[in-house]
Amino acid sequence: MDYKVTNNRSFIYIEKGLTKIVASHNDKEATVSFSGDGEFIGFASLLSNKNNRYELGTISETTAYFIDPLFVLNVIDASGWGTSILLKFIENLTQSANYYGKFNLLQAKEKIAASLLYLESKKQGQSEGHLPKEICQYDLASYCQITREYTTRILSQFEEQGLVKLTPKPIALLDSCTLKAMVGFEIAGSLH
Repeated sequence: MDYKVTNNRSFIYIEKGLTKIVASHNDKEATVSFSGDGEFIGFASLLSNKNNRYELGTISETTAYFIDPLFVLNVIDASGWGTSILLKFIENLTQSANYYGKFNLLQAKEKIAASLLYLESKKQGQSEGHLPKEICQYDLASYCQITREYTTRILSQFEEQGLVKLTPKPIALLDSCTLKAMVGFEIAGSLH
């Protein structure tokens, strides 16, 4: 990770690049989401007066714009789009809660499969079936909340089974259908 942003009241637009959102609790960190080209981060800061406890870390070279949440709220209010934006936010929040609820019930192998499929959706212009080249096993382990060593072992098993190709980078998904069947539910591309 090249850079961390700790301004917890930020509304951020990612123009280019790949970032991860890292939450901290009791001195433990976990990657909770990845965001890339054209995505916004920080909708929750628009609806709350409290600080959100997360850090935004860059994984690749990133161009991001930090927008004052009060400015965004004023634009939403003046435009009359408040209700439709709030409904879209609630829809995305519900989708994310459903996904993470299911994700957290998965065994480690299934979590790795789900994370590979999720990250493949963040390919950022790379060819179909490839993860962003900057993603490393540490990122996968943090997102799945398992050790890097166990993540490496599972990825090696996936490679032996012909599901992925680990080298050269980027990680390539060779059998997305089997990975999807392993997970058992649809993986959404934008969860934050």
